[in-house]
Amino acid sequence: MKIKTLVLALVLFAVIIAGVHAFGFGVQANFRAGEIFAPGAALLISPSNTTHLAINWFLDFDKVNTIGFTLDAVPLVLPLAIFPTGSFNFTLGVGLFTNVVFTCDTGINAGLRVPLGFNLLLGRRVLEVFSHVAPSFGVNFLPRLGLSRPFYPIALGVRLWLR
Repeated sequence: MKIKTLVLALVLFAVIIAGVHAFGFGVQANFRAGEIFAPGAALLISPSNTTHLAINWFLDFDKVNTIGFTLDAVPLVLPLAIFPTGSFNFTLGVGLFTNVVFTCDTGINAGLRVPLGFNLLLGRRVLEVFSHVAPSFGVNFLPRLGLSRPFYPIALGVRLWLR
């Protein structure tokens, strides 16, 4: 019963937000530049055209699980090509991230990221296909305090917009 109520509340929230302005949701595949294979996935929620929240998951070769959250503001969207049912754009933003790494020593880090990439809006701007790389710089909080090594997550995804 609680799950049904929660799902209904989330759907109602999405419909209300979509009535105010655009609301998007989607999925993405995550990779890390410089690593041979570090697959991951993310669920996406976008309460506006320029604000994107992602819940990320990565699995490395050593069976190291990483769960993370990103919140990006993308104020710069430059159209490279415009056509009747959509557009192809360059995007640049700034955001925050936090990651929890599950190993024998659980680690937590957080910091800033700079997502830059491309998106393709199709079907009267209802479907978005996108790709970005987000240079990320942060601080480790666990197992010990210190600067984290910069990393470069890459995302390929799709988002459905309710407008």
